[in-house]
Amino acid sequence: MPDLTLHHQNTASGNTAESEKGVKSTNKQSHRTCVRMSVKDYELLKDKSAAAGLSANAWLMEQMKTNRPILHREEETWGVVRFMDEAGREINAIARNFNSGYGTAEQLRHAVRLLSTVYERFYALRKKGYLHVA
Repeated sequence: MPDLTLHHQNTASGNTAESEKGVKSTNKQSHRTCVRMSVKDYELLKDKSAAAGLSANAWLMEQMKTNRPILHREEETWGVVRFMDEAGREINAIARNFNSGYGTAEQLRHAVRLLSTVYERFYALRKKGYLHVA
C-alpha cells in the first residue's frame, strides 16, 4: 500500500502541499493531515461519506462540527477526574491486597463504595450536560 502522507509548508504566496512523489497542489486551506486507518475503517468512512453524498474529507469536516474532541475540561469535571484518580489508586491497593491473600471484607466493601461514588459523580456531571463523561 503506498504511503499517502502529505508534507506541508506555508508560503507567503499561498499554501503548498507536496506528496512523497513530488506532486504539488495549491489551495485555500492552510493545513493538511494524514489519517492512518485500517482497510475496514476506510471502507466504513467511504460508505458513510457516500451515503451522505459527500467526499470523505467533506464528511469528516462535517462530523467535526458536532463531534469535536474535548480539548479542555471545566473545573467541575476536573474535580470528578481527580476524585476518580484517587479512588482508582485506593481500589488498586485493595486489589493488590486481595491478590496477595490479605484482603478483608471491609476493604472489599470500601472498594465497592468508591466505585459507586465514582459512578454517581460522573452520572451527575452527565445530567448537567457534560455528555462526554461516562
